[in-house]
Amino acid sequence: MPGRLQGAAAMRALAHPTRIALMEALRVHDTLTATEASRLLGETPTNCAFHLRALARFGFVEEVGTGPGRRRPWRALDVPLAFSDVQDDEQSSAAARALSDVLLRHWVARLQSAQATRHTEPADWQEVLGGSGTVVYGTLDEVRAMITDIREVLGRYDDRLRDTDARPPGTRPVELLLFAQPYAAGEK
Repeated sequence: MPGRLQGAAAMRALAHPTRIALMEALRVHDTLTATEASRLLGETPTNCAFHLRALARFGFVEEVGTGPGRRRPWRALDVPLAFSDVQDDEQSSAAARALSDVLLRHWVARLQSAQATRHTEPADWQEVLGGSGTVVYGTLDEVRAMITDIREVLGRYDDRLRDTDARPPGTRPVELLLFAQPYAAGEK
């Protein structure tokens, strides 16, 4: 499927908490050295450099020249990170499930951390930050259309990830997570 991450090796390469964190950091920073990334992630520069090189082998990031001294900045490449458990072979399906598990643990941990400190945000931000959930009875095509519509709305802000000039004053990175799964509470 075009626009989706494919192949067991690429998904296994990404299915590591430090690599996920590096990719996320590079989404909000134009470039980062291993040392700069280490400060953001709480990892060693050596560990960050190792994982950046691994991500580069699979085309997720690239070096962007050298800076002064031994400074080696990296940037994320525009590679779609969407993927599905539905793959052409069992190895790729297993790698997709492993990547999904790593991402889910990563998101849940970050969500718990953010919720635990949400009360420290200014009142106007507290009003918009948080969660909501809903249950929808829909056909496969209707649910697919809902997800497409939501992604289209969120896509209106994609240019702000890389172009700092496109960010109006007062912007800050806000993570919106979308999950769609069967709802089984109370059903028998």
